[in-house]
Amino acid sequence: MGALIGIYVFFKPLDIKQQTFVDVPLFKIKDLTMYELDRSSLKTIMLGDEAVRYSNRYIVKNMDYTDNEKKYIANMKAYKGIYKDDLVTLSGNVEYIRNDGLTFKTTKAVYNKKTFDITSDVGYVIYLNESIVHGSYIRYNNKKNKIFSKNIRAKIQLQESK
Repeated sequence: MGALIGIYVFFKPLDIKQQTFVDVPLFKIKDLTMYELDRSSLKTIMLGDEAVRYSNRYIVKNMDYTDNEKKYIANMKAYKGIYKDDLVTLSGNVEYIRNDGLTFKTTKAVYNKKTFDITSDVGYVIYLNESIVHGSYIRYNNKKNKIFSKNIRAKIQLQESK
């Protein structure tokens, strides 16, 4: 009886704390290649050096994302990309290149796959042939081929008619 009382007094029971994990990666991939297809064509291609898959998104290092759904093929590259639902969030050396030569560069952008808008609220530069445009905000729609921008400085090279 004395031994049981001694154990009860001198030894404390093990206190195990429960932890809840909210955001646990499902897996990690090296050299990612992901294709999105519909019944008739290839819609998008996403490449990356490394990707971590969570239940609701991919986080991709050195993302190279190509949207092949509309008239102009759009390629987006960035140091880091997050692919979640219909949004592609790009950060670090973001470069948007369209197959007709339109290119813009920024440090952060968000591409909405449903609306075909790419938006950046940090400084950007657009190049098209010899024309250069600088601005502080851009929303470009790849489907409608329309650009909305703020605080722009532009050098436009007009083409001569032949």
